[in-house]
Amino acid sequence: MKYVKCHECGGDVEIWSDEDSGFCLDCNAEWAKPDKDVSCLDYCEYADTCREIIEAKKPVG
Repeated sequence: MKYVKCHECGGDVEIWSDEDSGFCLDCNAEWAKPDKDVSCLDYCEYADTCREIIEAKKPVG
């Protein structure tokens, strides 16, 4: 699960990686992924942190 910012009120929208859309926890506006085939790494505000974790877990060599 990831949170993205609501385009209506700036609140948090919960969206799971297997979902194409989610609803704002504050104003209930619907937020849809820009493209159904995109990864959360393409739109999540924490993507850079996740990329660092993924890179750190890759086997060396």
